Amino acid sequence: MKVDQCVFVLLWAIAFVVCFTFPYSAAAGEDCTNFNKSCSDCTGHSQCYWCSSTEACIKYPGWTKIVPRNCPSKKWFYGQCRISGYVLIILVPSLVGAFLLFLGCCIYCCCCRQCNKCKKKRMDKEDAKLKRKREEMTALHSQKRSEREIKRDEIRKKYGLRPGSSGYQRIEDNP
Repeated sequence: MKVDQCVFVLLWAIAFVVCFTFPYSAAAGEDCTNFNKSCSDCTGHSQCYWCSSTEACIKYPGWTKIVPRNCPSKKWFYGQCRISGYVLIILVPSLVGAFLLFLGCCIYCCCCRQCNKCKKKRMDKEDAKLKRKREEMTALHSQKRSEREIKRDEIRKKYGLRPGSSGYQRIEDNP
């Protein structure tokens, strides 16, 4: 990702966190007992939660205590009436954790693929370099071999041996 894209994503993430994690309320000093009619009427206000066992709308303690102690059972609802708050406390962080794990795996896979492409290019360059060196060494060896062959032929000529012969012949004794 480019730097501009990273900054853009970071700003959107901060905006999301600010907008959706901090509780809001219509009036600061709202009394939740005014909304004791039903669960949906009570949970419509951010400072209140509905206790199903007492069927009362109670002021939510906020972020200081996530689990309210005023409701004797685990059947209390905050923000909606379908899933109890006790289940939400377990479910939401689990889903967020799973999502972050999935996101991390996706980012890791994308980075690894990108890294593998770079690694493949690097390996191709290295292979080409090794192939070039091998060809140079082969050329150098063949040049040295031809130089040695020329020197051998000169020595054979000097001592009267036939050029191209191995130089090793059995000397026979003729009396």
